[in-house]
Amino acid sequence: MKSGAATANLTQCEHCGASFRPRREDETFCCAGCRFVHDLIKGEGFADFYKLLGRTSLTPLNDQPLSAPELAWIGELSEGKSRLTVSVGNLTCTACVWLIERLFHRQPGALRIAVDTTRSTLTLWWENGVFDPAAFASEMHRFGYPLSPRDETSDDDIPSESRALLTRLGVTGGLAMNTMVFTLPVYLGLDPSDELAHLFRLVSFASASLALAVGGSFFFQRAWQALRAGMLHMDVPISLGLVAAFLGSLAGFLLGIEELLYFDFVATFAFLMLGGRWLHIRLVEKNRRDLRARERKTISVKRRGATGEFGPVALSKIRSGDQLEIAPGSIVPVAGTLVQPAEVAVGLDWINGEPDPVARKAGHSLPAGARNAADKPLVLDAVDNFTGSLLERLLDADADPSTEMTGTSPILRWYLTVVLSVAFAGAAAWLFLSGDVVRTLQVLISVLVVSCPCALGVALPLVDEILHCRLRRSGVFVRSRSLWHKLPRITRLVFDKTGTLTEGTQRLENPEDLETLTSAQRLVLRQLVASNPHPRAISLHQALVERFGIERDPANESSDVWLEDGLGATLATEEGEFRLGRPGWAMPNDDSSEMTFAREGTKIASFRFGESLRDGAAEEIRRLREAGYAVEILSGDPDRARVARTGEALNLPPNAVRANLSPEEKAERVRAGGAEHTLFAGDGGNDSPALEAAACRATPATGIRSIEGKADFVFLGRGFRAIRLLLHSATRRRRTMTAVFTVAVLYNLIAVAVCLAGWMNPLLAAVLMPISSLVTTAIATRV
Repeated sequence: MKSGAATANLTQCEHCGASFRPRREDETFCCAGCRFVHDLIKGEGFADFYKLLGRTSLTPLNDQPLSAPELAWIGELSEGKSRLTVSVGNLTCTACVWLIERLFHRQPGALRIAVDTTRSTLTLWWENGVFDPAAFASEMHRFGYPLSPRDETSDDDIPSESRALLTRLGVTGGLAMNTMVFTLPVYLGLDPSDELAHLFRLVSFASASLALAVGGSFFFQRAWQALRAGMLHMDVPISLGLVAAFLGSLAGFLLGIEELLYFDFVATFAFLMLGGRWLHIRLVEKNRRDLRARERKTISVKRRGATGEFGPVALSKIRSGDQLEIAPGSIVPVAGTLVQPAEVAVGLDWINGEPDPVARKAGHSLPAGARNAADKPLVLDAVDNFTGSLLERLLDADADPSTEMTGTSPILRWYLTVVLSVAFAGAAAWLFLSGDVVRTLQVLISVLVVSCPCALGVALPLVDEILHCRLRRSGVFVRSRSLWHKLPRITRLVFDKTGTLTEGTQRLENPEDLETLTSAQRLVLRQLVASNPHPRAISLHQALVERFGIERDPANESSDVWLEDGLGATLATEEGEFRLGRPGWAMPNDDSSEMTFAREGTKIASFRFGESLRDGAAEEIRRLREAGYAVEILSGDPDRARVARTGEALNLPPNAVRANLSPEEKAERVRAGGAEHTLFAGDGGNDSPALEAAACRATPATGIRSIEGKADFVFLGRGFRAIRLLLHSATRRRRTMTAVFTVAVLYNLIAVAVCLAGWMNPLLAAVLMPISSLVTTAIATRV
């Protein structure tokens, strides 16, 4: 078991700007994907991309450009058409738009492209019969911008809530400006008895009423839902302030009492609160869209029909007795008996965390969740129905953790109690002592108006916006709006092993041996591994890109690579036959390594692989334990010794490390240890029940929607900084919130004292509110 990184010092990736731990002194890219795309951009004449990019950070790419994309969908959607709208991942800034437009226009038959950065979509127009949508999608994938179908019915695909909120925000903003324009002359000395002043008040009343209807209704509806559910939500005091200010202003307008006119406050307050809420929602939705565009199709299956031909079939319609064809890389949806080929390699990592593929022969059983690790389809006879199966539940991505109303905040309950008590007690005192009904109403309304959480409604969403942006630069995507409320309760961290604590593929242990190869030999080796689905071939491909970037010789490249399941790959060239695979197969009588690279029976190089902890994992786990978190490993890997070695490498006690657990056993362990205080991180199908059981859910980016759809946050990169980085961010957020609350309390003490003294008026309120907002916003930016 290899651990950690070569150095603890962090550096920034030359392509995306993300911080990472380099494994060697000359390493300047965080992953093979970033190295590949950087070399591709510069090598194909798009170096201006980095000038346009400036200091903007991009999303780390992992090995995304190195994997083969599934493109059948774009051929089906574009057939017979000359226009198509698709989702695009990693769309960050104007530099990305510039690059995408140039990639499109260099395709034959390309006519026009529209890039929508707010919705992360591309709309393409092309000359039918000339333009090849699949070729363009493949090119986009190579440059790190994966395309995916745009599902109009999916909440994760387009920002329906934020887009609707943006429309409200724009309308409310215009009405707020209109209200302020027609209120300002009175503040500047216009005689209230003047006919023009009366007209201005009428326009202000109409504008504020519309602003309340358009902007305030958003909060009224949500506040009512929270109260019906027996909870106090931030929308409750916001709604209370809006209603109090408007009703008081309406009374002042009808009775001609200038001291009660807060129409400008109503409109401005509604606009500021909507702006804060839009900030809060926007980035969460952007994270979801980007992750959705990175998704890969995990199940591609066909069923043999009455004519003997295989055709597409919905998973829900698969029945026992059906003969199914499972595509390369696809997950087997139901248990079945292998029909052909005679022998095939299947991966069990999605079931039990076993990292290496295993061989299965015709007649053997294949479990649901096994992955076709070969380069050709396999055929099996189904022995189960898909509907009602365990796999159906594991693939269910409807458990979205993004709910907002998770309970009543004690601070909010205290805040509302104090505000209402002070407002009504102050009004009662004024009525008792003076008998002045107008002044009493003014005191009551002014307390409710100036004590509204205006600053909190703007500052706190800004804190979240800043944190989300910075986390994205480190490859951490927040999917859940309730995550920040969950993290302070977390005291226990539970991890799956394979793909979570360890890297998804076994790491090459002797990468320095690649340096001994000639450029021609490396080109052949790249061809042997480029489309090879074996985990060790994938690891070798990543190592080649990380060390040497793009090395291509198109004149000598060949696609005639022959893969033999369980043995290796063969490439015939003018220089002879090259093999990469098992030692005894690639070169007779060779047992010196786990993988041999040979030409005509002569060894060129041998490669060793081993399961490796993510970079910095041991150090991160040590710091988390020092911070007081309990750390456990719950693994489905049946190799208990291997799991124990991982625990030892992380210095965990034996009783905190468990292996060979079923999905339900993992979930039960999570619940037994206090699920309400547990953060669980996993990446496989066998982790799905445990993710659902835990209070907080995390997963490394897998592209599998059924897993990522259940997570509160998803992290990219080969390192293990995400968990501690997020927990640290939660601490910074809590400290910033405390500072914002402190300023807000001081502001309220002063403002309420002025109200109780009877000195508050609409002009003073219009000055104090933006000042408090500016101060708390300035504090928020320091997070």
